[in-house]
Order: sequence, then C-alpha cells, then structure tokens
Amino acid sequence: MKLSSGHTSTRYENKQHGSTEFPYAVYRSLIPDIMHSYPLHWHNEMEITYILNGSCMISVNGTPVRALAGNIILILPNQLHSIDRDEDCSAEYYTFVFDLLLLGHDSPSDTCFRKYLKPYLEGAAVLPLRLFSEHTNYFFIRQSLEELLKLESPECPTGLVQGKELFIKARLFAIFGFLEPFRKSTDSNNGALSQLAQIQKMKSLLHFINANYMNSLTLQEAASFCGYSASYFMKFFKAFTSSTFVEYLNHYRLEKAGELLRSTDLTVLEISEHVGFENHSYFIRIFKRQYGITPRKYRLLHKEPPVLPM
Repeated sequence: MKLSSGHTSTRYENKQHGSTEFPYAVYRSLIPDIMHSYPLHWHNEMEITYILNGSCMISVNGTPVRALAGNIILILPNQLHSIDRDEDCSAEYYTFVFDLLLLGHDSPSDTCFRKYLKPYLEGAAVLPLRLFSEHTNYFFIRQSLEELLKLESPECPTGLVQGKELFIKARLFAIFGFLEPFRKSTDSNNGALSQLAQIQKMKSLLHFINANYMNSLTLQEAASFCGYSASYFMKFFKAFTSSTFVEYLNHYRLEKAGELLRSTDLTVLEISEHVGFENHSYFIRIFKRQYGITPRKYRLLHKEPPVLPM
C-alpha cells in the first residue's frame, strides 16, 4: 500500500481556544480519570499549565520533566509537547491556552508587544520549562493564575464578570511582567540549530504518522521517511516521545479508536480495522490495558449524543 507524505493532516492542533474575538481558554484535566495522556503535538498559542494535585510527566521539545503539585509549566508557541501519566500517579491540573496576539499587535505604536511578546512568537526568546516556589516571582505568577481561575468560577463576583476580558488581559500582562527576569535570547550556535532541525524533522514525522496510522506502518518505513537508519531512528524517536515507535503508534491508534467509539455507530471490529489493527483480539487487549475497560464499555460510558436537526 502506498504511504502518504502526510502534508494534508498533522499533529498540529488546529483547535479554536476561546473565540476568534477572544482567543483564550482554561481547561481542567484529571489523569487518568478524564484522560490517560495527551500525545505529542504543537499549536500557535502559548500554554501555561498549573499543577494543582498529584504529578504527571510533561515533555517539551524532547525534554521530559516530572511536574509536581504547585509547579507551573511554560510552553511557548509551536513547541512540541505531550502529557503522560507519571507511573501509577494521578494528577489534576489547569491549562491556560491563549494567542499572544490577544495582548497586542506588531505595530510601531505597540512597544509592549514588539519588545516583550513578539520574540516568543518568533522563537527568538525562551523561558524555563518549569517554575516552582524557589523561583523569583513564583508566588506572584501563581496568584495571577489563581485569580484567572476565579474568573471561571460560578461564584465570581458580578463586577468581575462584567469586565472579564479586561481582567484576563490585565492578569496575563502581569504574568509576562513577572516572567521577564527569566527570559533569555535563543542561542544561534550549532547545537541550537541542530536541535531546531531535529524538532522540524519530528514535526514532519508526526504529519506522516497521522496520514498513515490506518495502514500497516512499520518502524523501517518511518525511519526511511526521516532518512535515518532503524537504530538511529529508535533513539531519535524515544528522545522526543519517551516511548518506542510501536508504543506511540498503538497509543495513537487507540486515541483515534476512542474518538470513533464516542462519535460513530461503527462496530468495534470495523473501528479496529479502520485505525490500523489487523488483529481484533490484540486491539481489544491493548485497548483494555490503556483505558481499563473494553471498547464496548467505553462506548456505553462516553457515547456522544446525536446532533438533532435544527
């Protein structure tokens, strides 16, 4: 079967966060109750994750970090990142996702945007991946995040609700002000350029996997797509994903299977074949290993209601 280069479908996340008029959203996540993990992906928006309880593993551009309660994780636009369960631990965290253009525009009259925010969009500036209580300004940043969470609460005071967008932008500006001592210019040395090339290679590979996961995709085919030997490809892939190619591919296929179980009436057998599993019994077994229940039970618990005609 001919494999696709994958240029039409990607692990680039094209989800609208908030609205086009106000691109900002807050998400609460529970691992493993609501989700088991979130596979490697990237998007144009800035992402700040505040770990409320427990711990989880977060990887950004191939650097893994164990995120603990109280930690603040900073993910800049277009950085490759994933979230996984930390062994048998659970985690509760809030993620703030927003477009930096919400805070300004690239114009001569907008000094704040050009001086402080534009470098993050262009990849010319970086921030530490993780902040914890020992960091300068940590408590001010955490306080700002907690104030943003209050705006999402049903108990939010009426006065704040009426000016919600203004308060959100004020807190986001304050956070970047508190982050300013941590900002560093991006290195332009050979090591940094080499890492950038590796990141671009990984993004191309994720395009390729997304376009071909339903086929009988092998490690050798993925390695050939990257122009690597099988042995080098295995090291390259594990450095970014902390998993083997087969583990990642199976997880990705199971994620797609979950989407189909929730949103379609296809049979379990049809779904297993659709997402690339040739052995139906094997599909049932690893689905249960990942989600803790059979595909049929998963469908009963998570089936989305049909959309009724207007």
